[in-house]
Amino acid sequence: WSMTCSSSRIDLAARRLLSSIAGTRDARVSAMALAHMRGAGKTLMDTGLLVQRGGAMSVVAEDDLDDTPTSVIAHPITGQQGHLGNAGWHDEQASARRRVYALDMGAAARRVVARLDCSLGKDPVPYLYGAVLDFGTARLPKRRARVGIWVARGLTTPAVFEDFRQLAARRPSEGLRLVISLDQAKRLCRSTLKGHEVVPLEDVVDHEDGIAANPEILSARLLTGPSDQGPVWVSGDGAILIVHGERFEFKGTKQKAAVLMMAEAFIAGEHRLSTDAVLEAAACGRTVRRLSELFKGHPAWKRVIFESGASCWIEG
Repeated sequence: WSMTCSSSRIDLAARRLLSSIAGTRDARVSAMALAHMRGAGKTLMDTGLLVQRGGAMSVVAEDDLDDTPTSVIAHPITGQQGHLGNAGWHDEQASARRRVYALDMGAAARRVVARLDCSLGKDPVPYLYGAVLDFGTARLPKRRARVGIWVARGLTTPAVFEDFRQLAARRPSEGLRLVISLDQAKRLCRSTLKGHEVVPLEDVVDHEDGIAANPEILSARLLTGPSDQGPVWVSGDGAILIVHGERFEFKGTKQKAAVLMMAEAFIAGEHRLSTDAVLEAAACGRTVRRLSELFKGHPAWKRVIFESGASCWIEG
């Protein structure tokens, strides 16, 4: 109850500020910048989501250009609290706005998954220096199998997303893994990741409940895809393919694997693939020689999935 009560004070402005901070390299912000955010910064501090970086007595020196925090100490002669900058002494009262605050990723992520029955809810595993937290698996409405749950931040640059991609490859998920990103949706890298569905928090948050993800909305998002999905969208497990708004479902593991590979190729600009390569990736074995055998009778066959000669593709 207390978790929901305290997170309910996090309004839209505070959530947007949290997302913009989460998308920065170190997820930190100066008190001077927070002062321009009116009540949003105070809300995040009051709820424990923004904490002072480097301990309670640390500031950025007034004459320091690289924002390196320095300790607040007592003046050796006057005893006045302050810090020694590059060119002289600065009283603590004047340096309050140069304090640096950082996002408490653990506290934020726990609030995000507060309404999910995560298997590692109390003790998530951190990856990529704490930018990704693994909450194990959770059950979502209208889904039989449990889904993996990660909460991540900083997936806004290709370099960081590549680190994330390598992490996902090192720790593959048995089924679908849902990655709830704290970053702003418009800044997220648009890239498919096998077995993973990256969802911006703003798409699935319960607006009445601070930053807690709503299980019903999460489940619906997995079924319908994002609102700006382009001509072709595929779910992270290949179970759902949407082509120009028309939705197709796939149940068999081989069909899912083939659909995922072809859809990823389309999105990447490589429209035609070798049929043999797709069948091999789908682990079809020698019993299936043609794509027509794999998708025979499916509504998507010859409507959006095609084969000609040794090639196959999704028509978008």
